[in-house]
Amino acid sequence: GRMFLIKTIKLLLLMRKFLFYYFLSLLVLSSCHSEEDLMIENFESGSFENWTTEGEAFGQAPAQGSLAGEQEVVGFAGKYLANSFHNGDDSRGTLTSKPFRIERDFINFLIGGGTSSDTYIELLIGEQSIYKTHSPVESETLQLMSWDVKAYRNQQAVLRIADNQRGSWGHILIDAIEQSNQYKSNLMENYTLTYDISQKYLLLPIEDNAPETKVQLLVDGKQVGVPMDIRLAKTHIQYWLPIPVAHYQGKKVSLIFSQAKKGDIGISQIKTSDVFDYTYNETYRPSFHFSPEYGWMNDPNGMVYHNGEYHLFYQYNPFGARWGNMHWGHAISEDLVHWNHLPVAISPDGLGAIFSGSAVVDKDNTAGFGKNAIIAFYTSAGEQQAQSIAYSLDNGRTFTKYTHNPVIANPNIQDFRDPKVFWYAPEKKWIMSLATSQTITFYASKNLKQWEKLSEFGENIGAHTGVWECPDLFPLSYKGETKWILFVSINPGGPNGGNATQYFIGNFDGTTFTPDPLPYPLWIDYGRDNYAGVTWNNIPESDGRRIFLGWMNNWGYGNMVPTQNFRSAMTLPRELRLADNGEHLVVASFPVKEIGEEKDYKAIIMNKLSSDTFPISTDFYNNGYVISFTVKLDGLKGFRFALQNGKGEKIMYHFDTEEKTFIVDRSKSGLTDFSSNFAEPLIKAPLTPKDHYTIHLWVDKASTEAFINGGEVVQTNIVFPTEPYNQLWFDLRGNATVSVENITLYKIKN
Repeated sequence: GRMFLIKTIKLLLLMRKFLFYYFLSLLVLSSCHSEEDLMIENFESGSFENWTTEGEAFGQAPAQGSLAGEQEVVGFAGKYLANSFHNGDDSRGTLTSKPFRIERDFINFLIGGGTSSDTYIELLIGEQSIYKTHSPVESETLQLMSWDVKAYRNQQAVLRIADNQRGSWGHILIDAIEQSNQYKSNLMENYTLTYDISQKYLLLPIEDNAPETKVQLLVDGKQVGVPMDIRLAKTHIQYWLPIPVAHYQGKKVSLIFSQAKKGDIGISQIKTSDVFDYTYNETYRPSFHFSPEYGWMNDPNGMVYHNGEYHLFYQYNPFGARWGNMHWGHAISEDLVHWNHLPVAISPDGLGAIFSGSAVVDKDNTAGFGKNAIIAFYTSAGEQQAQSIAYSLDNGRTFTKYTHNPVIANPNIQDFRDPKVFWYAPEKKWIMSLATSQTITFYASKNLKQWEKLSEFGENIGAHTGVWECPDLFPLSYKGETKWILFVSINPGGPNGGNATQYFIGNFDGTTFTPDPLPYPLWIDYGRDNYAGVTWNNIPESDGRRIFLGWMNNWGYGNMVPTQNFRSAMTLPRELRLADNGEHLVVASFPVKEIGEEKDYKAIIMNKLSSDTFPISTDFYNNGYVISFTVKLDGLKGFRFALQNGKGEKIMYHFDTEEKTFIVDRSKSGLTDFSSNFAEPLIKAPLTPKDHYTIHLWVDKASTEAFINGGEVVQTNIVFPTEPYNQLWFDLRGNATVSVENITLYKIKN
């Protein structure tokens, strides 16, 4: 009994010792986490007394909210904050704090302004950058951010707030920087999700209006490619987009999100799947125009004919239906009508995104990559734009980037892009046309790798109210004479707002382009929705055509058009020719014969204008159609007609011979409120007075292309009627003498 008593007493003493240390540890832990927050800076002194100021962006003292010309700033604490909008977005400068000791586990702060990597707050320990954070979304509303600094406790640190960005959203807002033992933000930096891959896709839920976040792909811990900007769903899922991962079967694939927000549904609903289903035939998906399977598309690129195939590459975002993450998408066709989608051809890399360019067939192996290699030229859009090349030895199915890219470095020009290359046979050399800010610069090369500058064109001629882009230099024959045409796209500055493509007619001697004296600017298309168009290279001599394709959209509203999981289509491919419009030479364009010639169509012919309205049946408007007719004005000063539907939605066409103008009005065409500048009341083109006009209207589900007199005047305008246009209407009021002949309705051949 005595031994039992002794053991019991020892056990009780041991338990008392354990409980003492247990409660002591709780007390220590509690006191640690009850340490009060330490304010590093809240700017409430109204001065930068604890900071070193450089530049003009932050002014001489903290701001009291918004500055002159700035939207309302909200979400800051107290009366003052650091605001780099002094003298607007173009001002630059830095604030550098006095050194301080890290005494808590986290640093919390409020941040707003622009999302550029050149507007940031940075934590420095010695010379080492520990954190560098910019606003997660372009906003004048400050949001709470947190850094985990546990690993740096008791070390000396410095804060730097920097604005090195010019232009839109080139400013930063900072307030209430504190040390705390609480991670107070609901934003998570470098948040990682990892998946064991046994299926074909990772499916990402997308919301177009969500802020972009950078997402890096890792396979077995190693980075693959460069980070992509993705608009993960925050509140609702609009559509899904895939990351193909079939070739990573059995491996661990991780996604690192530079910033993620707790509670956003996008993070929680990413999933693996063997199928990627989406609605291809959505309301405004065209019937006979090229569009991407999904995602965003803009400029046509790299158009080249090779081994019986027309290659169409294009500016492509496979991770969202708004502009970003520029890749080269890819499709091929044997007839310019039916297109097969191929995998992405060229992806972004360490030199930057893959901007517009061209492709050639190197028949004589001048570059040394291989006889008949397809060589692509594109702009590497990194910190500075430069020209790079990639080559394909398997008919364009895969491309290898040249190891010594770029082949033309940037000569300190901000807009330096869009190389269009062709073989100049008279001097056995390659010629490149390159957009260089407000001019086009011509280069020459014998091997496609080393380039020498030849000449520059564009000063004091043509339209210059926007940046020059997407040049194309090529010959056309007119009455046995060779003339050279130079296409230059411009944005903004088109004849009817936003973007358009101007051209010059002249001569090229292998070094210099010399324009003929014509009433420039001249436009290949006066509608609002034909941009960045260029022509196919390597069309066989036996064919002899010069074939053009443009992007059927406008930067003024392109990101907002009411489609769902894709945005944008291309124009119809068009054959170019020189024509005399009665006053001077013009470049005329008309849909290529492969789309269908009049003799190929099954036509409904209505030769007499006996009524003001003609019906268009379901069989036509569901698949796209062409209407053609000839108008003889017999001295009348004007004539109007329209495409319309039963809801009163219509696109109106008006010939005004007195004003010498062909006018399109789409203000009542259907959906227009997605953008404030879509429903321009009048879209005008010059009209040479003639005794008759032949009109061809190509009508698809969301587009109208009007060609006057075989394409001497063209207007391409997208539209979004809530019901298809099922009537052709003529304004007969007071037009008894008008003669409308050969009214013909054609069904598109599919």
